Amino acid sequence: MFNLPHGLVVFVSMGAWSALHSWLAAISTKDMAERIAGKGIRRYYRLIFVGIAGLTLLPVLAMVALLPAQVLWVIPTPWLYLTLSLQVLALLGLLVTVLQVDTLAFIGLRQLTQPDIEQRNELVTRGFYRWVRHPLYFFSLVMFWLFPYMTDLVLAFVIASSLYFIIGTIPEERKLVAIHGEAYRQYQRDVPRIIPGLKIF
Repeated sequence: MFNLPHGLVVFVSMGAWSALHSWLAAISTKDMAERIAGKGIRRYYRLIFVGIAGLTLLPVLAMVALLPAQVLWVIPTPWLYLTLSLQVLALLGLLVTVLQVDTLAFIGLRQLTQPDIEQRNELVTRGFYRWVRHPLYFFSLVMFWLFPYMTDLVLAFVIASSLYFIIGTIPEERKLVAIHGEAYRQYQRDVPRIIPGLKIF
């Protein structure tokens, strides 16, 4: 039987995390931080953002791991080996994708010496970015939905994460349009958002 209260707690918690993540990533929030703390915060904002995102995600993951859960399905062998292989490939895809961008800027370290680097970085359209605009989300979806031991809490987390990947790209891409202008608008017209071959996603 689906453990509705615990599933809802995980789903709502992940939704709250997603809202916080999008709010912190917004240009308007960064501008507000600069008005409060001064322009020097630019050097540390991305690093603070990454730190807060990681720390606030930990309680959600802890709930998924520790709350009482109901097993929904377990992928049997030999299909288990196939799904695990696909998950490993997706993990490698995630690592390659991070390396295809300015990794130090991605985690916020380059901003310590070059606070305006995000505005000056080139628009990356090579590698996996040729096929989807958000390959990190695509590979994460593959890993999540092929999880071999699916409980009600894991499923709640996966559904909430999937919704965030779709909805969260909207403000994220507004930010990218503000930075890259018409080049990013053309990129949106040419390349699917998350799913290769599907322009709607």
